[in-house]
Amino acid sequence: MIMPKMRLISEAFKQIKQEDPNTAITLNGLRCLVRQGKIPCAKIGRKTLINYTALLEYLSNNL
Repeated sequence: MIMPKMRLISEAFKQIKQEDPNTAITLNGLRCLVRQGKIPCAKIGRKTLINYTALLEYLSNNL
């Protein structure tokens, strides 16, 4: 079983910005995708963790 790469939304955003400094993706945009249920996530207390691999797949296939 492969463990998913789970990240806080802010960590995922920072990682995307490091890979592509000129990206049009915003932190608020990522939060909206999570709220809309387009990105798999898990709530742990007050924190929301997203599946980073699924996020990259979504961005690659839907934008």
